[in-house]
Amino acid sequence: MSNRIDPLGEAGLEFYSKVSASISHEIKNSLAVINESAGYLEDVTLMAKKGMNLDMDRLQSLAGTMLKQVQRTNTIIKNMNRLAHSLDDPASQVDLNALIELMINLSERTTVTRGFKVSAAFSDTALTITTHPFFLENLIWLILDFAMNVTGDAKTIELLPVKAESGARISFTGLEKLTASEFNDFQTERVRLMLAALNCTLQTDENKGIITINLPETITQPVQ
Repeated sequence: MSNRIDPLGEAGLEFYSKVSASISHEIKNSLAVINESAGYLEDVTLMAKKGMNLDMDRLQSLAGTMLKQVQRTNTIIKNMNRLAHSLDDPASQVDLNALIELMINLSERTTVTRGFKVSAAFSDTALTITTHPFFLENLIWLILDFAMNVTGDAKTIELLPVKAESGARISFTGLEKLTASEFNDFQTERVRLMLAALNCTLQTDENKGIITINLPETITQPVQ
C-alpha cells in the first residue's frame, strides 16, 4: 500500500482551503460592520425611549451601510457557491470571461493584502470552451501566486482571455521580472499534472513579461 499523496488532490485541497479561509475572513469583516451598526441602533432605540431626538440622516446612512454589507456578503457566498459547483462535472462548458472574473474576486483579499492589483481585459463576446473548471481555477490561482513574485514595481497583473484557432488563450501580463529559470521552478509535478488534466500548455515570453495558458476547445481526457 502506497502512502503517496495524489498531487492533484493535494493541490486542490490546498487551493480550496486557502479560498475558504479568505472568504471566512471577508464574511467576518462584514459581520463586524453589521454588528457595530446594530449596536448603534440599539443605542438609538434607548435614546428614543428617553425622548431624545433622532438623527434621521445618521439612521439613513447606517441603514445604507448595513444593506451594503449584506449585499457584499451575499456576493461572497455566491462566489463560493460557484467555486464549489465547479467540481460537479469533470468536463463542462465554461465562459472564460466569467471564470476569470470569479478568480479575480476570490483572490482579491490575497492579492490586495500583498499590495497587488489584478484586473482583466474581457472580450465583448463569451469565450466558451469545454474543460475541467476546478482544475483551471486552481491553475489560475497558482499562476497568480507565482506572478506576484515576478511583477514589476507597479505590482499590477492583467489577464487577457482571447479566442484562439484551437481553443482559447489566457495571458498574464506585467511580469517584468520573469525569467526562464523561475518559470522552470514553478512547473512542479502538481502543475504538470494539472496541465495534462486540462490538455493545455504554458508558454512564456520573458522579454514581454507574459505567461500564457493555451487551452483546447474541448478536453479529450477529462479526469474522473
